[in-house]
Amino acid sequence: MNTILNVKNLSVTFDAQKVVQDVSFALKKGEYLALVGPNGAGKSTLLKTIINDNRKFVGSFSFCSDIKLGYVAQKNSDDIYFPATVKEVIKSGFKQNFFSFRLNRQEKEFFQSVVSELNLSSLLKKSFYSLSGGQKRAVLIARALCTGSDLLILDEPASGLDNIASSRLYESIRTVKNRFNTAIIMVGHDINRLCSEADLILCLEHTVKFIGKSTDFIKTPIYKELVEHLV
Repeated sequence: MNTILNVKNLSVTFDAQKVVQDVSFALKKGEYLALVGPNGAGKSTLLKTIINDNRKFVGSFSFCSDIKLGYVAQKNSDDIYFPATVKEVIKSGFKQNFFSFRLNRQEKEFFQSVVSELNLSSLLKKSFYSLSGGQKRAVLIARALCTGSDLLILDEPASGLDNIASSRLYESIRTVKNRFNTAIIMVGHDINRLCSEADLILCLEHTVKFIGKSTDFIKTPIYKELVEHLV
């Protein structure tokens, strides 16, 4: 597998406090990395740095050439009125705006495959605003996938969802990974579920506490402490 993201000695400092310190890891095509840790550990800051939303850092990160990257933020304004259909929202991933919906043949085919794999066909004509929280997250993941099918970065996509909606969302993410061989970086607090879903775990508490296979992580004292802390 080809490495698509390299992070080396990355540190982020705000107000003289190191929020992220000396983080290094590599991600290969099709790998699923779960980013876990206590609240305030720097997880979202790390993601925002990688997507160039934060320029105040030292160290480096690099992507393979021509990578297509999609991102779903922790807060996606679910409560704000959004006058667009589900179809329009997903299609906008190709063009990065809501005013150009003309897709080429390849984009049309990819759009249909994404909608089919995420079981969104019945929602296409509905208003995005009318959807449930779980449906909105699935639509935003579909949009992000149309933006970038090589790597999806998801910041707590299951936050605020009930168990049923959360479970469906995890299934959608697994479907995306398996169907499109998409690499995933996902922040979440359901440690047991993430350990069962992800290939790799990066446990962050400002510095890297663990990086490696999820099957190895669950054998560590760090795993036990984190589960107890987040209960």
